[in-house]
Amino acid sequence: MSSRKLVRTTTVAVYDGDTEERFVLEYYTLEKESYVDGMSVNTYGIEVLKRGKTQFGTLKVEYRKIFDAFCSEPEAAYVASVLADNTVTPVSVCDIIEQFIGTDEIVCEEYEIAAV
Repeated sequence: MSSRKLVRTTTVAVYDGDTEERFVLEYYTLEKESYVDGMSVNTYGIEVLKRGKTQFGTLKVEYRKIFDAFCSEPEAAYVASVLADNTVTPVSVCDIIEQFIGTDEIVCEEYEIAAV
């Protein structure tokens, strides 16, 4: 069984000369049940989701999920809050988590979707 809990939502506005780009960042904790040697254990991760529109008005969704990075939900929620405080986007979250926990063996699921 797996679950996802919203930690925080942030709206970001970026100004480039006369144009403004707005997008929403959502930070989630992920919980996944795994079996190791016949025993059930829960591991925790983080998802960062970015929703916005392209210059042509097309909806664009981008997200990264990092699984099995933390041993407790409070630890994952704390890291998600720190990411939200610093408006970390999906494109850089894997590198930041790798530096945060000191390993480069993070499994990161990456997706980018554009809808018409």
